[in-house]
This record gives sequence, structure tokens and C-alpha cells, in this order.
Amino acid sequence: MRIALKEVPVLSSHHADIPKNRWSWRLLYNFLLYVSPVALLTVAFPFVTPILSKNYVGSVPLIQIILAASIVVPWLSQAVCMPIYRALESEHLKVEDARREVQEEAAILKRDHKSKEAQELLATLDTDPKYQHISELRAFSRHWGYLYLVGLPIAFLFAIPVVLVLHWDMVALVSFLFLSMLNVAYAQLLIVPNVAKNRPLWFFAWVGYTIVLLTLPTVWFLPPLVGSAILFSGIGREIKQLFHFSRLPLGAAYRDVIRGLLTGSILWADKYVLFLVTNGKIDVIAIYMSLVPCVIAYNYFFVVESNRVNGSIQRLWTLFNKLPFNEIEPEAHAVVRISHASVRNTLIVSVICSVITGILMYIFVPNTFPLAYAGLTVAWLFLAMALFIYQLEYMTMFKTVHIIGAVHLLIVTVAFSIIPNDGGYLPIIIGEAILALVTWILYRRAWANPEYSLFWRRALAW
Repeated sequence: MRIALKEVPVLSSHHADIPKNRWSWRLLYNFLLYVSPVALLTVAFPFVTPILSKNYVGSVPLIQIILAASIVVPWLSQAVCMPIYRALESEHLKVEDARREVQEEAAILKRDHKSKEAQELLATLDTDPKYQHISELRAFSRHWGYLYLVGLPIAFLFAIPVVLVLHWDMVALVSFLFLSMLNVAYAQLLIVPNVAKNRPLWFFAWVGYTIVLLTLPTVWFLPPLVGSAILFSGIGREIKQLFHFSRLPLGAAYRDVIRGLLTGSILWADKYVLFLVTNGKIDVIAIYMSLVPCVIAYNYFFVVESNRVNGSIQRLWTLFNKLPFNEIEPEAHAVVRISHASVRNTLIVSVICSVITGILMYIFVPNTFPLAYAGLTVAWLFLAMALFIYQLEYMTMFKTVHIIGAVHLLIVTVAFSIIPNDGGYLPIIIGEAILALVTWILYRRAWANPEYSLFWRRALAW
């Protein structure tokens, strides 16, 4: 039985042909696009918060509903987006399997001395649409409608504890559920700029989101709706593919959802649990400003460092086909060095950003300390774990990753249950430091001999 595991694609495989200066500018451009939501929303929310605080939905202040949504969305997004990547791969595998069947049938015909029939059959590989490789945008469009519906129960699952703990009335409950539905669509459609290879679309969607938030802050459903409309425009001519309504097996889809919940909990679960145990009374500035260095460093990793790791692994794949296994070891050691450097550089970026953020917070919002210090510390630990987990997933250690995510979620839940306030971050820091150390050891062991790990990964793929 073949397991659907393929080599990690190089995000920008052509970058070696681009002059160094031009490539550096491109990296900077992509990085600024990635972090643009942080900058836009950081600027917008201080202006709209006073207005949101004065308006109510039912008997609930609008600001509380927006805050709840802001806490839920990042974690929810990782869960509802995870099945989409399996769906994209399934479409490509479907075509590969169909083409392989034709090639095998043609080979049989040739053995039976039916060369003409074999040639006619092979010619269909170039003429029949079902044998043609499709774009990722088309694959996304075929699956999105179904996977949006798959994600809705998860949105409702996140909403139930919030509503029960905060005792919202029916109007606020329905509004929050509707906002969650819009956020699921927006989160999934944010994949469109990647699959359409149209990164500016990401920026324009967030600009549209922010402009509506600034100009019509009390029309709470408009920002994700406008952002989704901008992203939806990126589907373009593939819009007719939406009617395919292709479906993953439900079990496979929800396994990916669970995986997304566990890995997403690393960065986002603590805010959600703290919000619940404090009945929605959290220091938003301290908690979210202390997360900014982590977000910047995380985006730095995916814009700059992950390309290097992907490229080195892709080169290792090609060497498997060219060199004897015992001659691959030097290249494998180079891959290990690149992987370790990517993690180290990202954590250094996070430390630098944390120092700058800490100084700015101490100057402009000194009342946020010592919570801000705790937030910066725990965010750095979360980032380290997220990076180690990402590297473990390269080696297909998914069960290990799930266990780490579950242990992290347990630490956060128990800590805030015992100390239901900001003070819960102290035991979390201790527990996460131990868990991060364990995860680091697992990562180092997994990458000690990548030529063996990746060789068996390829073997399992077939």
C-alpha cells in the first residue's frame, strides 16, 4: 500500500539563476508581504478599539466578540487549512496514477507485439484531459467548497467554550458563529495567493480588510467578507472548477484537522485558554505585542531559511538517483548544517526582535510588565518548538509531533487551570523549557543521518 509522501518541493527552485542582489531584494519583498498583516492590524486596532468598545451586539460589547474571534482565528486557521494541502497532493497523485496505468497497459501491448495500439494509447497522455497535470489553483478550486464545509464544525467547536464561559445571549452567539464562518473562508482563501503564484494578492486582501476595519469598524462582518472577496478574485478562470466539488475521504480530512489543531496549539493555545479562564479579561497589549517578535521570526524562517532547507533536500533527492548510497554522506552532512543554521538564525532573529519589542514596551506601556517579559520568553520557547516540529515533519515523524502538541496543550491547560490568570505563564515557561529541550533532542537525533531517514521516506512513498 503506497503512502502519499513525496519530496518536499523547492519553493523557489530557480533562485540559483537569479543575481544575488536581485534575489536579496526579492527575499525582502516577500518578507514584507508576509509580515504586512502584522503591521496593518497593529496600526488599525488602536484606532478602532474605542469605537468597538462603545458598541454592542445584543448585550455583549462588540470589542469582546472581536477579541474572541482574534484569539480563535489563528489556531482555527491552522486546523481548517491543513486538509487543503492533502487535497492538492491527491489531485496530482490521481493524475500520476492514471498516467502510470496507461503506461503499464501500453507496455503490455508492446510485449504482445501490438506496437500501433500501444502508440495510440500513449498518445492519449497528451490529448485526454484526465491525464494532464493540473495547476495547484485548479486543484484548490475543485476541493475548496467541500473542505470549507469540513471546517465549519471545528469553528463551532471553538465557539462553544467561549459562549458558555462568557454567558453570551443568543444575538451575540449567532453573530460570533457567523463571524467564525467568515473567518474559516478567509483563512482558507489565503492559500489562493500561494497556489496562484500571486503574492501581491495576499497583501491587497489584508489592505482591503484593514481599510474596511478602519472605515466601518462597527460593521463587524465586513472585513473578512471583503478580504475573502479579494482573494476569491484570484481564482479567476478556475471558478468553474468549484462545481466539481471534489471530496477527500472524511476520515483523512479530519485526521489532518486534528494534526493542524495539535501543531497549531504550539503558538496559539495559551491565548485561547487564558481568555477562557479569565472570562475574557486579558491584557491584550502585553500578550499580543509580546507575540510580534515570534511572528516576525516565523515569517523570516519561511521566506528565507526554508528555501535553503528545501533546496538542499531536493539536491539530496537527485543524488539518490546518481550516486551510490555510501557516497551521499558528505552531501547529507551539508543538509544537516543548513537545517541547524536555519533554526539557529531564526531564533537569533527572534531574540533581536524580542529585545527591541521589550524596550519599546517598557518605554511606552510600562504597566504591561512583568507580563510582557513572560510573554516574550514563552513566545520564544513556542517558536523554538514550532521550528523543531517543522524539522521533525521533514522526517515524517508525525506521531511524535502529535504527542508533542498534545503534551504542550496539556501543560497550558493544567497551568491555567491551577493559576487562572497571567501568573499561569510561570509554570508554563518551566514546562515548555523542558518540552522544548526534549523536542530539540528528538530533532537532533532525527537529523543525525538524514540520508537514511530520507531514503526510507522515499521507499515508503512507493
